[in-house]
Amino acid sequence: MLVDALFEISCPSFSYDFLSIGGEKMETQCIAYNVKEQTTKSLPNLKTGRFGATSVKVGDEVFVIGGANDQSCENPQQSCEMLNLTKQTKWKAIPDLLEARGYCGSAYFEELIFVTGGYNGNALKSCENFNIYNNKWFEINSMMHERFGHGTETCNGFIYCVGGHNCKESLSLCERYDVRTEKWGDIAPLNEARCYLATALLDGEIYAIGGLEGENGSTLSTVERFLPEANKWEYVAPLLTARYLLSACVLDNKIYVFGGYNGKPLKLVEVYNPTINTWSFAFETEKPMHGATVAAI
Repeated sequence: MLVDALFEISCPSFSYDFLSIGGEKMETQCIAYNVKEQTTKSLPNLKTGRFGATSVKVGDEVFVIGGANDQSCENPQQSCEMLNLTKQTKWKAIPDLLEARGYCGSAYFEELIFVTGGYNGNALKSCENFNIYNNKWFEINSMMHERFGHGTETCNGFIYCVGGHNCKESLSLCERYDVRTEKWGDIAPLNEARCYLATALLDGEIYAIGGLEGENGSTLSTVERFLPEANKWEYVAPLLTARYLLSACVLDNKIYVFGGYNGKPLKLVEVYNPTINTWSFAFETEKPMHGATVAAI
């Protein structure tokens, strides 16, 4: 079990590995974790409670975007906020999204934060990006397919969107946006349709982890890896514990998966070692977490 430590926002070096932001019964909380030393710090609370938000780290700044008041996503958020890990003592509001979005995805590429799809009463295919220097949102071309509860990653000048749900069924459909041509195109579909999954980019390959399979509501432990040059998804070792509404990030060339839901909210954190293609137990968080967004710092 990780133990609490005092938070000192003014420290010159922020020696923590990842942030857990929002989530069920933790909607305004932001907690920093040091995996090696097994310590936590409680950071300033968010200005707005968020479940199913998305986050991006740029330099010393963490941006948290959209989300909803709770898992139902009846009141999706248009608001966004930012915390500078070395300079600020509280979250700062930044301009609102052009459109409210819960369960959306995000990725950062060349001074732009891209936000894809989401849910606001309907599944969205609209997308926008935020110029961190102009401090302004801009509409970009819409995806080919409506989706929420999907994964979004950036790799080699493309923004990838993986799986999700379209209000009718879980999706195996995947697509990518070419930042240079500003066009979307389909890529190979997942082997299994999945929504409320987690994604991670490791060694130029995109991992689709866990999630919920829509046809019979099965919680998934399976994990797939996308090979961009081959345009192919392949299975890798499955999670030890099936889960959806989970979060993931990469630390020290390994994938960490946090929390999620499998009949109950989970504390379990697993770590994937690509060298030996194995998941193992890492630690437990102090509180169960699902619907949170996680950022490696």
